[in-house]
Amino acid sequence: TSKEIMQLNISNHLKVLLLLGIGMFIENPNVQYMEIMKRLADEQKLFIIIASSDYIYGTNYQFCHGYISKDLGNMTQEKTIQAMGRIGRNQLQKEYSIRFRDDDLIEKIFIDVSYRPEVDNMNKLFNTPIM
Repeated sequence: TSKEIMQLNISNHLKVLLLLGIGMFIENPNVQYMEIMKRLADEQKLFIIIASSDYIYGTNYQFCHGYISKDLGNMTQEKTIQAMGRIGRNQLQKEYSIRFRDDDLIEKIFIDVSYRPEVDNMNKLFNTPIM
């Protein structure tokens, strides 16, 4: 795996991070980098995956621990709940944790929210006439 990583056509800092067990979701990723990162994540050989709130939809990784940082303060209620749902799936009898770096994010999941962009987008999608 180390040899595969070193042969990738990516920046050296991404190579070093991946060798250290740190994966990153980046814009316009190298396909080979993503495949190696996915494989390492699936084998639970990564220490951490760094991502924005947009990683939540479409990723199917199972995590043991989640850290939701302060810079995700603008994350919607649905994305917060989705992020929490990625932790502890498909595994029994293991330790799991979710850590919020800002109490406002925790409160957000218990308060009724009037604006839900994900719900609006799904309504638009399903209510668009098929041509």
